[in-house]
Amino acid sequence: MLLASSAVATAAATVTGTAGLTTVASTSALVHSVDSSPSAAAGLAEATPTPTATTTTTPTVTATAPPAIPATTAEPTATAADAGSVGSNAAGSAEAPTPLAASSASTRGVTASALAQRFRAYLAGRPGSTSVALYDAATGETVVSRSATTRTGWETASTVKLDILAALLSKTGASGRLTASQTALAKKMISISDNASATSLWNQAGGSAGMNAFYRRLGMSATTAGAGGKWGLTKTTASDQLAVLRAIAYPNTTLSTAARATAKSLLNTVISSQRWGLTAGVPSGVAVEIKNGWLPYDGGWVIDSLAHVHGNGRDYVMAAYTRDSASESTGIATVEGLSRIAWAAGTVRG
Repeated sequence: MLLASSAVATAAATVTGTAGLTTVASTSALVHSVDSSPSAAAGLAEATPTPTATTTTTPTVTATAPPAIPATTAEPTATAADAGSVGSNAAGSAEAPTPLAASSASTRGVTASALAQRFRAYLAGRPGSTSVALYDAATGETVVSRSATTRTGWETASTVKLDILAALLSKTGASGRLTASQTALAKKMISISDNASATSLWNQAGGSAGMNAFYRRLGMSATTAGAGGKWGLTKTTASDQLAVLRAIAYPNTTLSTAARATAKSLLNTVISSQRWGLTAGVPSGVAVEIKNGWLPYDGGWVIDSLAHVHGNGRDYVMAAYTRDSASESTGIATVEGLSRIAWAAGTVRG
């Protein structure tokens, strides 16, 4: 759905008016096959949405050179002037992967601070509040950014289903195998985002207490499991969710090699109508393991996306969390715009 530090930087950035934006038609299908009629028992999971066409925008960005500030692993405090930040993301007992050899195609890239600035400039023109983070395995660089908001937590919606899967797999040891019953439930939970299966596996993972223990094990200090069985209302940040993605994507001491293979195998069963979001802008033939979440909540839409993108000289994990979009399609467009920026930027350098 490991550790390497990089400098944290912030910068002011501006986005030109609408005349400076390039509109890109989204090809992502918005039909989702999930358990409808969400309830408290189902963790306030997403309802089945109505298919909608979406568009995303890619901004023209004018940026100034960012001043360096001390490194931090926390989500940056948003102000009107800051342009996001970059830095290391704690992943508990997970080990740092060996940086991948960069191909000739991937040597052209962008600095971490510049990519954070691009994200922030783009988000300045998008509605709602957004948290975004990316870890580049080729260089060990982490980019963390967000829109200008004082918000410190985002609802996970169904992206928490990846967390549930990882928590259960962390208990399987070297075998990496779930029970037959758990496997059947996990496949439904991941492939079609089934809510009833998620509720059962959430309980088997120990409910809120068990999930919070798992989050602390990974060093996810900004994540709190949803209370009272409401797993969809788990609060998190994009930077925290990189810890789960990295535990699944790269060698570490939390998930065995076999457990990671189990997770990746299940992620590869996600149905095509739910493969929107952080797949946008990624060329055909590049592998993307993805888990999305969508939830009408608190007068707007929560739209989230987690992905491991690898191929064509690239290898990165990325998380995007949005809140307060007026419609589902608007939130998806925001996430897909971030995805296009990330892929087009190339390898992230220090």
